[in-house]
Amino acid sequence: MILVGSKGKLAQHVLGTDLVRSDKNDLMKIIYQHKYWRLLEMVPGILAWSIIILPPIIAIKYPFAIAIMAIFYAVLWLFRSLRLSFKLYISYRITQEAMNVNWNYLLDLIEHPEKLDGEQIDLSSPFLKLQKGFYKELAGLKNNILRLKEKRQFLKPSEIYHAILFVTYKESIDVVRESVRSYTDSFYPHEKLILVLGGEEGDKENFLKIAQQMEDEFGDKFVKVIKTVHPKGLPGEIPGKSANATFAGKELKKYLDGEEIPYEHVILSNFDADTVVHPNYFSELTYKYLMTEERSEKSYQPTHMFHNNIWDVPMMIRMVALSCTFWRMAESLDKNKYKSFSSRSMGFQTVIDTDYWDPSIIPEDSRQFWTAFLKYDGRHRVVSIYTPVYMDAVLSETYFETFKSQYMQLRRWAWGVMDFPFMAINLARHPRISLWEKIYRIFFFLENAFFWATGPLIIMFAGYLPSLMNDEFRDHVFAYNLPHITSQMLTIAAVGIVMCGIVSMIIVPNKKDMRWWDHILLFIQWLLVPITSVFLSAIPALDAQTRLLFGKHLEYKVTKKARK
Repeated sequence: MILVGSKGKLAQHVLGTDLVRSDKNDLMKIIYQHKYWRLLEMVPGILAWSIIILPPIIAIKYPFAIAIMAIFYAVLWLFRSLRLSFKLYISYRITQEAMNVNWNYLLDLIEHPEKLDGEQIDLSSPFLKLQKGFYKELAGLKNNILRLKEKRQFLKPSEIYHAILFVTYKESIDVVRESVRSYTDSFYPHEKLILVLGGEEGDKENFLKIAQQMEDEFGDKFVKVIKTVHPKGLPGEIPGKSANATFAGKELKKYLDGEEIPYEHVILSNFDADTVVHPNYFSELTYKYLMTEERSEKSYQPTHMFHNNIWDVPMMIRMVALSCTFWRMAESLDKNKYKSFSSRSMGFQTVIDTDYWDPSIIPEDSRQFWTAFLKYDGRHRVVSIYTPVYMDAVLSETYFETFKSQYMQLRRWAWGVMDFPFMAINLARHPRISLWEKIYRIFFFLENAFFWATGPLIIMFAGYLPSLMNDEFRDHVFAYNLPHITSQMLTIAAVGIVMCGIVSMIIVPNKKDMRWWDHILLFIQWLLVPITSVFLSAIPALDAQTRLLFGKHLEYKVTKKARK
C-alpha cells in the first residue's frame, strides 16, 4: 500500500489485505510490500535497457551475433504480425455478429426456459444465416440452462440489475450527456439500470451541476441515480479513477444493502466518462453473465472502439486510437492472455471479493485483475463481450498539446508494469496455483512489457548495428545481405498493416462530409506505423519502465479529450 509522505513523495509501507474465501476458512493474504519488492520493480527496466545498450557493445567484437539477433527479431515480428492479422479478422467477424444478435430474445428464453421445448429452429431462415452467433447460442441454450441448474447457479434475467459506475473529472456536459444517453437508449430494460455518478471534490461545483442536469434529463430512465463526491486527501490514496471509483462503489453498496439486493444479482460496469455503449451492450453482457459458470470469478470485457471523435484528431493520433482498438480486438481471442482494461464490467460480488479498487495506484484495471486472479486461485478469466463500447481518441486545443496528452496516456497505460512485483511475489507464494501457471504468467508479463518497450526500436535499428560498429563485418557478404533479409521479412509482415487498413475502412464510421479520398487516407495512414510504433508506443513504454527502474512515481493525469 502506498501512502503520501509529508514532503509529497510516496512512502511505502508494509500493509496486507486479508481476502477470505466464502467456501473455505483459510486466508489468502495479499502482499503489498516485500523485501524483494524494489528489486522486482527494476526487472522490466533492466531487461529493456539491456537489449538497447548491450547490442552496440557486443557488435564491436561479435557482429555476427547481433546480426543473427536482428534476423531473429524480424522473424518474431513476422510471426506476431501474421498472428495479429488472423486474430483481427476473426475478432472483426465475431464483433459484427454480436452487434446483430437479438440478445433480448435469448434473455427471454432464459427467463422462460419452457419455451425452448417448443422452439422450432428454421435452418433455412435468412435471419439465422445472417446471425451465426445467434443460432450458435440458441442451439446450446437449453443444455447451458440445465447445466447451471444442476450446479445451482441459474439466475433469471429479471433478477439482474446493472450498476453503471461513471466517474468524471472536469469533463464537459456534452461528453457526459452523450454517454448517459447511450445507456438509456440501449435495448436493455431501463428499470434495471442504476446510475452512479462519481465526481471529485476538486471539481465539485462543475460536477454537481452536471450530475443534477443528468438526473433531470434522464432520471426517470434509471431505477436509481446515485451522486457521490470523492473527498480530497483521504489517507492511503493518490488522486485518480481508482480512488474515485472505490469511494463511489462503497456508496453503491450501501444502497444495495438497503434495498436487500444480492451482490450476485448486480453487474457493475466501471466506465470512463467518454464511454458510449452500443444498444446491444447490456443485453449481451447480461446473457454472458448468466450463462457463465462461477460468474463471480470472471470479469467481462467489451470491445473498445475509439471512434467518438475519430475524424477530429490528427492522423497519427487516429493511428494510435485504431491500433489500440485492433490490439484489443485481436487479444480478445486469447483467453489466457486477455486482461481487464479501461471500461469494463464485473459482478458486484467480484468487486466486494477484491476489496473494490486499490486507491493507492494508477492502473486500477490491471491491479484488480491480478487481485482477482490470486483471490480465485488462478481461475479468474476475462469473458469477451464483443458488442463494442465507443470511446474518445485524445484531442486537446493544439497539435502539440494533443501529442503530449497522447504520449502521457500511453505512458500511463504502460505504467501497468508496476504490477510485476505484486503479481510475481503473490504468485510465487500462492499454494493453490500450479508451478506451470506461475511460470507462464510471469513469462508472458515480462515478454509483453519487453516487446512493447523495445520491439520497434530493435526492428528499426538492429540490422545496421553490426556494420556500424565493426569495420571488418562491413566488408562481409553477410553485411550486404542482412538489411535485405530483414527488409523482406518485414515486407511480408506488412500483411498485418494491410489487414488493419482494410478493417479501418470498414469499421470507422463515416463523417458527414465524407470524401472518397478520406477512405483512401484511412488505408494509407498505416504507412506511418514505423513512426508511431517508436514515438507513440515504444518510447512511452520505455519511459514508464525507466521511471519504475529508478523508483520515480508517476502521477495520475486526466487525459484531455474533446469533440469538435
